[in-house]
Amino acid sequence: MFDLKKVFNSVKRDKGIILAAAWSFNQLAYAIVYPFIPIYLCNDRGFDYKLVSLVFPLLGLAAIVAPVPCGWLADKSGYKFTMLFGQAMRGVMFFLMAFLVYFNAPFWTFALTLMLNAAVGSAFTVGSDAYLFTITKFEERPIYYSKIRIGMNLGWAIGPMLGAFFAKTPFWLFFCMTGILCMIGTAYTYYCCFHGGKIFEKVEKEKVAVAEKRSIKKDVFGNYRFLLLISGTLFLMMLASQLYSTMSIFATQTIGVTSKELGFIYSLNGFMVLALQIPIVAGMKKLNINVLGQLMIGVLLYIIGYMQLGFVGSAWTIAIAVAVITLGEISIQPALYTAVSGHTVKENAGRMFSINSLMRGIGYAVGPWVGGQLFAVCTPLVMWGLLSLFAVIAAVMFVFGTVRNKSEVQN
Repeated sequence: MFDLKKVFNSVKRDKGIILAAAWSFNQLAYAIVYPFIPIYLCNDRGFDYKLVSLVFPLLGLAAIVAPVPCGWLADKSGYKFTMLFGQAMRGVMFFLMAFLVYFNAPFWTFALTLMLNAAVGSAFTVGSDAYLFTITKFEERPIYYSKIRIGMNLGWAIGPMLGAFFAKTPFWLFFCMTGILCMIGTAYTYYCCFHGGKIFEKVEKEKVAVAEKRSIKKDVFGNYRFLLLISGTLFLMMLASQLYSTMSIFATQTIGVTSKELGFIYSLNGFMVLALQIPIVAGMKKLNINVLGQLMIGVLLYIIGYMQLGFVGSAWTIAIAVAVITLGEISIQPALYTAVSGHTVKENAGRMFSINSLMRGIGYAVGPWVGGQLFAVCTPLVMWGLLSLFAVIAAVMFVFGTVRNKSEVQN
């Protein structure tokens, strides 16, 4: 017989689900307003799209610059402070942007505040990555990170729908709602993640970087395998970034896919992650496929999926290629987090993960530019073939940079 109370108690004890819910709050607040910012700036304020498009490089710059100082903050002040600081300050920034919208602030004031909002949000991301490292064992991390990815995708799935529902309300009210959500998320993280009795084992005592004064230089520059791993991450993210940049232009301009069909294709990506992330990772664990094996499976699927795009001719064939890419994403992302954790030590966990976030940010910033240049001069088959080489380069670096088994893990 189905015991609802037993299920509830099980969920309440699951560290991964608790942390995934915190991620949902964090992503939901951003996802409500993010898709509508260009619409507001162009339609409501009358700014030219060429000017409005500069917002996105600024957000990319924030993703590159912010992680490293946030990692330092996590190691110096603790993961609890860093996560709560990130969520609370993002809420404050949303309220500030509501004020700017209400008084029709100049474009650059709004754009730079939005950039600062993205930067402070990195504190939660880096703090959470380091915190998860602290409360889990190496072999547990793929499944725990899978739960977090589901939480992230739920936030991104629900956010735009809520945004569309409130689309006719004044835009300043959007930012007020997202600010309130950030504050609710901060309260949730405080009470559920850090005051759950034995659930989270009181890990907020870990101000170890100051106490032990461990050098970050040795852990990073003295570990060539870690350097190879994060370099592979950079190349892989340059390819992964094409899904929401080059592919959208390619699908609509070259293949003739409609906006509605493109929306369906991207929804397929999100629903596949929600439905298959945990079963696939759990299945690979049951088959004893190690972290390197999971990375190689994911890279192979990436190569197959992106190469397929060179042969597509309709929305359905693009959807099939995206489905293959999504399976690769499902395999790679938890394994990549786990691989980085294998080279990470508790004393420098915040800074080590921040370097990984830095590489991801650079990859997502540079990748679309490379894809755009190739789109302008190459045939589809040549373009997607050249872009897929990023995955080949990443695979070589993963082979030499990833820990093979538990005995090689540093922590």
